[in-house]
Amino acid sequence: MPFFTPYLRTLGLSATLIGFLVGCYGFTQLCVRIPLGIFADMSGRYRFLVRAGCFFTTISSLGLYMTQDVFWMFVCRILAGVAASTWVAFTVMFTGYFPEEESGKAIAQINGFNNTGKLLAFFLGSASATAFGYQAPLLMSCITGFAAMFFSFFIKDNDSRRTPQKPRELLEVFKDVSVLVPAVLAIVLQMLMQGTAFSFTSDVARSIGANAVEIGVSSCLFTATQIGAVFFLNSSWAGKQDRKNMVAAGFLLYTLYCLMVGFAPNMILMYAAQIIGGFANAVLTSVLMASCIAYVAPEKKSTAMGLYQAIYGIGMTIGPVIMGRFVDWSGYGGAFSLFALCALAAAIGALIFMPMVKRIKTRS
Repeated sequence: MPFFTPYLRTLGLSATLIGFLVGCYGFTQLCVRIPLGIFADMSGRYRFLVRAGCFFTTISSLGLYMTQDVFWMFVCRILAGVAASTWVAFTVMFTGYFPEEESGKAIAQINGFNNTGKLLAFFLGSASATAFGYQAPLLMSCITGFAAMFFSFFIKDNDSRRTPQKPRELLEVFKDVSVLVPAVLAIVLQMLMQGTAFSFTSDVARSIGANAVEIGVSSCLFTATQIGAVFFLNSSWAGKQDRKNMVAAGFLLYTLYCLMVGFAPNMILMYAAQIIGGFANAVLTSVLMASCIAYVAPEKKSTAMGLYQAIYGIGMTIGPVIMGRFVDWSGYGGAFSLFALCALAAAIGALIFMPMVKRIKTRS
């Protein structure tokens, strides 16, 4: 992802069109995650969905490598969105290996593994982009996708397969406030992530003179910090903190991140911002994901996770589009300042609405 936006720039695409191509990835997940979550809860076929995700991410990368036609790039980005939608099965299946009371720790761990894969991808992407150009990471992604397909056949079943549920029972999740509030906050988080760290942050770095290696280092710092944050999230101190405070602090850090990136004069400040943003991202991703299933029955967790991830797909869709439009209109400073205000608003919202959810669910 850090090399995708610069690669599209080399093809002469505008920031608005780049935002559209990045955003359709999230729109696909908005449409697909809920049906996948319901399918998983009704069938228990988690291994099938994991393997399907590995297959689609491989095909998507191969297609993007082979074409520079905007239409087919759009199709490949849709396939990438389908692949990402199977993360519902990854998360629920993995948490099934742990006792219920350790679900938060399990989510922090699988996010850590996921970010380790991203970090390795950034190293491979940086090396290949430096040697062969911005298109080369797409081929590397295809190769690692084949590796993922191979390893997916060694997955073992666990007790994450629950008693099959009827659609009417599963649809009760759609009006559960304990799922909806974290999901709305996650819309803002995904809007921030997809519009900044996963797209236009690397374009800012390019604009201040960064080469492929420096862009790769910048992305590695963001992801390495996410991995390191797993140790913090698994600490006894973090486990005792109120979730609302953790979420508010995460969004405040992201506010600072947006301002630092938007007005970064050099790569030193960019590197510092990436460390702050990576930590904020890790905290928010893990705490919000754990919050969305905290009060949900085990047999409905896939549907809850699917709903949560589908709703935050709104943020994944609109984030790059809004950022692209504002970059064309007001430049990086104005666009990143707007996103900083959104992060600040989310911090205030977490302090107001998350305690309300706790009171409602405790009384019920």
